[in-house]
Amino acid sequence: MAKPRMAAVAVLVSVALIGGCGKTRKEFERQLEICTVGENNGVLAAAAEACGNALDIAQQHEFPPEEVSDLSYRLGLIERQQGNFKEAEVLVRASLDFEVQIADSAGIASRLVELAVSLAGQNRWDEGAELLTRAEAHVQSLAGSERKDAMNALRGYAAQARKQGDSETAERFTSLALELATE
Repeated sequence: MAKPRMAAVAVLVSVALIGGCGKTRKEFERQLEICTVGENNGVLAAAAEACGNALDIAQQHEFPPEEVSDLSYRLGLIERQQGNFKEAEVLVRASLDFEVQIADSAGIASRLVELAVSLAGQNRWDEGAELLTRAEAHVQSLAGSERKDAMNALRGYAAQARKQGDSETAERFTSLALELATE
């Protein structure tokens, strides 16, 4: 008699857990929607909070690594836009680590560029220039706004390299920015 009762309890627990997973996914989607609305309306603090909540859910419930990486990157973008460069750096680095593991060229390029921009915000130009140098092999895979962001980052770093007397790096970054603009 105990075995059927245990089986019934196991089934109920499983149903509760599955239902919980559905609720978790719904809450995750709700937080993403809030994040998107906040981003689209320039309410970055609300967007960051919601995106952070979604990232917490994804990490706690072991969502696919791709989702965690994308959320970490997205939250990093929002944090940088708010001027929170150190927080942005940590989030984008975590996402970059994943993209390197799966060898996603566009993912690597966008994260290297974003990380370089976050480092520029911390006046860490030399580190950022190294990241853009790493990104050179990947930036051609970028499209749309990510391509434009890479172009702008390269131009900004070229100007900084000129100020520092590094004409070779300045020319290389300027040339690559022009390539991105014309293709």
